[in-house]
Amino acid sequence: MSEKKRLVIVGGGAAGFFSAINAAQLALGLEVIILEKTHKLLSKVRISGGGRCNVTHQCFDNKLLAANYPRGNKELLSCFHQFNAADTIEWFSQRNIKLKAEPDGRMFPDTDSSETIINCFLEEANKSDITIKTGVALTAYSQTKDGQFILHLSDKTTLHATFLLIASGGHPAASSYSWISNTSNHTILNPTPSLFTFNIPNSPFKGLEGVATEVVLTLPGYNRAEQDSTNHSLGAERSGSVAHVCMGCRMAKSKELSY
Repeated sequence: MSEKKRLVIVGGGAAGFFSAINAAQLALGLEVIILEKTHKLLSKVRISGGGRCNVTHQCFDNKLLAANYPRGNKELLSCFHQFNAADTIEWFSQRNIKLKAEPDGRMFPDTDSSETIINCFLEEANKSDITIKTGVALTAYSQTKDGQFILHLSDKTTLHATFLLIASGGHPAASSYSWISNTSNHTILNPTPSLFTFNIPNSPFKGLEGVATEVVLTLPGYNRAEQDSTNHSLGAERSGSVAHVCMGCRMAKSKELSY
Protein backbone atom coordinates (compact mmCIF):
# COMPACT_ATOMS: atom_id res chain seq x y z
CA MET A 1 0.00 0.00 0.00
CA SER A 2 1.37 3.44 -0.97
CA GLU A 3 2.05 5.99 1.74
CA LYS A 4 -0.71 8.54 2.30
CA LYS A 5 -0.06 11.81 0.48
CA ARG A 6 0.02 15.04 2.48
CA LEU A 7 -0.63 18.64 1.47
CA VAL A 8 0.64 21.37 3.79
CA ILE A 9 -0.78 24.85 3.32
CA VAL A 10 1.05 27.83 4.78
CA GLY A 11 -1.46 30.48 5.86
CA GLY A 12 -4.75 30.30 7.71
CA GLY A 13 -6.55 33.02 5.79
CA ALA A 14 -9.28 32.86 3.16
CA ALA A 15 -6.97 31.54 0.42
CA GLY A 16 -5.47 28.90 2.69
CA PHE A 17 -8.81 27.63 3.95
CA PHE A 18 -10.49 27.69 0.54
CA SER A 19 -7.60 25.74 -0.98
CA ALA A 20 -7.51 23.26 1.90
CA ILE A 21 -11.24 22.58 1.78
CA ASN A 22 -11.35 22.04 -1.97
CA ALA A 23 -8.23 19.87 -1.99
CA ALA A 24 -9.58 17.66 0.80
CA GLN A 25 -12.99 17.30 -0.83
CA LEU A 26 -11.73 16.73 -4.36
CA ALA A 27 -8.79 14.44 -3.54
CA LEU A 28 -10.27 11.93 -1.13
CA GLY A 29 -7.64 10.32 1.07
CA LEU A 30 -5.33 13.33 0.90
CA GLU A 31 -4.13 14.51 4.31
CA VAL A 32 -4.38 18.30 4.56
CA ILE A 33 -2.66 20.48 7.17
CA ILE A 34 -2.96 24.26 7.57
CA LEU A 35 -0.13 26.15 9.30
CA GLU A 36 -0.96 29.60 10.70
CA LYS A 37 1.83 31.55 12.38
CA THR A 38 -0.53 33.60 14.56
CA HIS A 39 -3.22 32.37 16.90
CA LYS A 40 -5.97 34.04 14.84
CA LEU A 41 -7.59 32.27 11.89
CA LEU A 42 -9.26 34.13 9.03
CA SER A 43 -8.56 37.51 10.64
CA LYS A 44 -8.69 39.44 7.35
CA VAL A 45 -12.02 37.82 6.50
CA ARG A 46 -13.42 39.11 9.78
CA ILE A 47 -12.72 42.77 8.89
CA SER A 48 -13.35 42.53 5.13
CA GLY A 49 -16.09 44.81 3.89
CA GLY A 50 -16.37 46.55 7.23
CA GLY A 51 -17.15 43.30 9.00
CA ARG A 52 -19.61 42.13 6.32
CA CYS A 53 -17.06 40.29 4.13
CA ASN A 54 -16.86 41.41 0.51
CA VAL A 55 -16.81 37.88 -0.97
CA THR A 56 -16.67 38.58 -4.70
CA HIS A 57 -17.89 40.98 -7.39
CA GLN A 58 -20.94 40.70 -9.64
CA CYS A 59 -18.88 40.66 -12.82
CA PHE A 60 -19.19 37.53 -14.92
CA ASP A 61 -17.03 38.66 -17.85
CA ASN A 62 -13.62 37.18 -17.07
CA LYS A 63 -11.70 39.68 -19.21
CA LEU A 64 -13.49 42.64 -17.69
CA LEU A 65 -12.97 41.32 -14.18
CA ALA A 66 -9.24 40.73 -14.77
CA ALA A 67 -8.87 44.20 -16.33
CA ASN A 68 -9.72 45.74 -12.96
CA TYR A 69 -6.43 44.43 -11.57
CA PRO A 70 -3.59 46.76 -12.67
CA ARG A 71 -0.97 44.13 -11.85
CA GLY A 72 -1.24 40.43 -12.57
CA ASN A 73 -4.31 40.72 -14.77
CA LYS A 74 -2.92 38.34 -17.37
CA GLU A 75 -2.17 35.72 -14.74
CA LEU A 76 -5.58 36.20 -13.15
CA LEU A 77 -7.41 35.77 -16.45
CA SER A 78 -6.30 32.16 -16.75
CA CYS A 79 -7.36 31.59 -13.14
CA PHE A 80 -10.79 33.08 -13.79
CA HIS A 81 -11.28 30.64 -16.65
CA GLN A 82 -10.88 27.89 -14.06
CA PHE A 83 -12.90 29.47 -11.24
CA ASN A 84 -14.66 32.81 -11.43
CA ALA A 85 -17.29 34.95 -9.68
CA ALA A 86 -20.16 32.72 -10.82
CA ASP A 87 -18.34 29.66 -9.50
CA THR A 88 -17.80 31.44 -6.18
CA ILE A 89 -21.50 32.19 -5.86
CA GLU A 90 -22.35 28.56 -6.63
CA TRP A 91 -19.73 27.24 -4.19
CA PHE A 92 -21.29 29.11 -1.31
CA SER A 93 -24.83 28.34 -2.49
CA GLN A 94 -24.05 24.62 -2.24
CA ARG A 95 -23.24 25.30 1.41
CA ASN A 96 -26.51 27.18 2.01
CA ILE A 97 -24.98 30.64 1.93
CA LYS A 98 -26.63 33.17 -0.33
CA LEU A 99 -24.63 36.11 -1.66
CA LYS A 100 -26.30 39.41 -2.49
CA ALA A 101 -25.07 42.15 -4.81
CA GLU A 102 -25.00 45.86 -3.99
CA PRO A 103 -25.45 48.61 -6.61
CA ASP A 104 -21.67 48.94 -7.12
CA GLY A 105 -21.35 45.19 -7.79
CA ARG A 106 -19.80 44.13 -4.49
CA MET A 107 -21.25 40.89 -3.16
CA PHE A 108 -21.77 40.05 0.51
CA PRO A 109 -23.45 37.20 2.41
CA ASP A 110 -27.14 38.03 2.88
CA THR A 111 -26.54 38.01 6.64
CA ASP A 112 -24.24 41.04 6.27
CA SER A 113 -21.83 39.31 8.62
CA SER A 114 -18.32 38.04 7.97
CA GLU A 115 -18.93 35.41 10.65
CA THR A 116 -21.13 33.61 8.11
CA ILE A 117 -18.12 33.05 5.86
CA ILE A 118 -15.77 32.27 8.74
CA ASN A 119 -18.15 29.67 10.19
CA CYS A 120 -18.58 28.13 6.74
CA PHE A 121 -14.83 27.68 6.31
CA LEU A 122 -14.33 26.31 9.81
CA GLU A 123 -17.25 23.88 9.48
CA GLU A 124 -16.12 22.64 6.06
CA ALA A 125 -12.57 22.19 7.35
CA ASN A 126 -13.88 20.17 10.29
CA LYS A 127 -16.04 17.99 8.02
CA SER A 128 -13.01 17.27 5.86
CA ASP A 129 -10.75 16.36 8.82
CA ILE A 130 -8.31 19.13 8.00
CA THR A 131 -5.62 19.59 10.66
CA ILE A 132 -5.10 23.21 11.71
CA LYS A 133 -1.97 24.24 13.58
CA THR A 134 -1.82 27.81 14.97
CA GLY A 135 1.17 29.62 16.41
CA VAL A 136 3.45 27.71 14.05
CA ALA A 137 5.32 29.32 11.14
CA LEU A 138 7.26 27.80 8.28
CA THR A 139 10.81 29.19 8.52
CA ALA A 140 12.52 27.21 5.74
CA TYR A 141 12.04 24.18 3.54
CA SER A 142 13.97 21.85 1.29
CA GLN A 143 13.20 19.04 -1.13
CA THR A 144 14.44 15.49 -1.28
CA LYS A 145 15.57 13.83 -4.51
CA ASP A 146 12.14 12.26 -4.94
CA GLY A 147 10.42 15.65 -4.63
CA GLN A 148 9.18 15.40 -1.05
CA PHE A 149 9.22 18.58 1.03
CA ILE A 150 10.92 18.86 4.39
CA LEU A 151 9.44 21.77 6.29
CA HIS A 152 11.29 23.45 9.14
CA LEU A 153 8.87 25.04 11.61
CA SER A 154 9.22 27.81 14.17
CA ASP A 155 8.68 25.36 17.04
CA LYS A 156 11.93 23.60 16.01
CA THR A 157 10.10 20.58 14.57
CA THR A 158 10.07 19.31 11.00
CA LEU A 159 7.17 18.17 8.87
CA HIS A 160 7.22 16.12 5.68
CA ALA A 161 4.84 16.90 2.84
CA THR A 162 4.07 15.59 -0.63
CA PHE A 163 2.71 18.97 -1.72
CA LEU A 164 3.31 22.49 -0.42
CA LEU A 165 0.98 25.44 -1.02
CA ILE A 166 2.04 28.90 0.16
CA ALA A 167 -0.88 31.22 0.95
CA SER A 168 0.87 33.40 3.48
CA GLY A 169 -0.58 36.73 2.38
CA GLY A 170 1.07 40.03 1.64
CA HIS A 171 4.04 41.69 3.30
CA PRO A 172 5.45 45.21 2.78
CA ALA A 173 9.00 44.10 2.00
CA ALA A 174 10.48 41.43 -0.27
CA SER A 175 12.76 40.40 2.59
CA SER A 176 9.69 39.02 4.33
CA TYR A 177 9.71 36.27 1.72
CA SER A 178 13.39 35.39 2.12
CA TRP A 179 12.43 32.01 3.57
CA ILE A 180 11.07 31.22 0.09
CA SER A 181 13.74 32.75 -2.12
CA ASN A 182 16.62 31.42 0.01
CA THR A 183 15.48 27.82 -0.29
CA SER A 184 14.00 27.64 -3.79
CA ASN A 185 14.43 28.86 -7.34
CA HIS A 186 11.60 31.35 -6.99
CA THR A 187 12.28 35.04 -7.54
CA ILE A 188 10.36 37.46 -5.32
CA LEU A 189 9.39 40.78 -6.92
CA ASN A 190 9.23 43.91 -4.79
CA PRO A 191 5.75 44.09 -3.22
CA THR A 192 3.46 46.94 -4.27
CA PRO A 193 0.62 48.05 -1.97
CA SER A 194 -2.91 47.64 -3.26
CA LEU A 195 -4.85 48.02 -0.04
CA PHE A 196 -3.74 49.78 3.08
CA THR A 197 -5.27 51.20 6.24
CA PHE A 198 -5.15 54.43 8.17
CA ASN A 199 -5.59 54.14 11.93
CA ILE A 200 -7.17 57.41 13.02
CA PRO A 201 -7.64 58.01 16.77
CA ASN A 202 -10.89 59.80 17.67
CA SER A 203 -11.94 59.39 14.07
CA PRO A 204 -15.01 61.17 12.64
CA PHE A 205 -15.54 58.09 10.46
CA LYS A 206 -16.93 55.99 13.30
CA GLY A 207 -20.23 54.41 12.35
CA LEU A 208 -19.36 54.28 8.65
CA GLU A 209 -18.04 50.72 8.67
CA GLY A 210 -18.79 49.03 5.34
CA VAL A 211 -19.51 52.29 3.48
CA ALA A 212 -17.63 52.76 0.21
CA THR A 213 -17.36 56.10 -1.57
CA GLU A 214 -15.14 57.96 -4.02
CA VAL A 215 -12.69 60.24 -2.23
CA VAL A 216 -9.73 62.50 -2.93
CA LEU A 217 -6.85 62.31 -0.48
CA THR A 218 -4.06 64.88 -0.51
CA LEU A 219 -0.95 64.72 1.68
CA PRO A 220 0.50 68.27 1.90
CA GLY A 221 4.18 68.54 1.11
CA TYR A 222 4.33 65.60 -1.29
CA ASN A 223 4.20 65.56 -5.07
CA ARG A 224 2.24 63.17 -7.18
CA ALA A 225 4.69 60.54 -8.47
CA GLU A 226 2.38 58.76 -10.87
CA GLN A 227 -0.89 59.37 -12.63
CA ASP A 228 -3.63 58.52 -10.19
CA SER A 229 -7.14 57.25 -10.71
CA THR A 230 -10.49 57.42 -9.00
CA ASN A 231 -11.11 54.63 -6.53
CA HIS A 232 -12.90 54.00 -3.27
CA SER A 233 -12.32 54.36 0.42
CA LEU A 234 -13.91 51.82 2.69
CA GLY A 235 -14.74 52.28 6.33
CA ALA A 236 -13.65 49.02 7.95
CA GLU A 237 -13.96 47.50 11.39
CA ARG A 238 -13.23 49.77 14.32
CA SER A 239 -11.51 48.88 17.58
CA GLY A 240 -11.88 51.05 20.67
CA SER A 241 -11.38 54.70 19.74
CA VAL A 242 -9.66 53.89 16.47
CA ALA A 243 -11.50 53.65 13.15
CA HIS A 244 -9.69 51.69 10.46
CA VAL A 245 -10.11 53.30 7.06
CA CYS A 246 -9.05 51.18 4.09
CA MET A 247 -8.03 52.81 0.85
CA GLY A 248 -7.93 50.98 -2.47
CA CYS A 249 -4.55 52.06 -3.86
CA ARG A 250 -3.28 51.40 -7.36
CA MET A 251 -0.03 53.30 -6.99
CA ALA A 252 3.13 52.23 -5.28
CA LYS A 253 4.98 55.53 -5.14
CA SER A 254 2.40 58.29 -5.25
CA LYS A 255 2.33 60.55 -2.20
CA GLU A 256 -0.69 62.54 -3.33
CA LEU A 257 -3.53 60.15 -3.89
CA SER A 258 -6.70 60.89 -5.83
CA TYR A 259 -9.44 58.29 -5.55
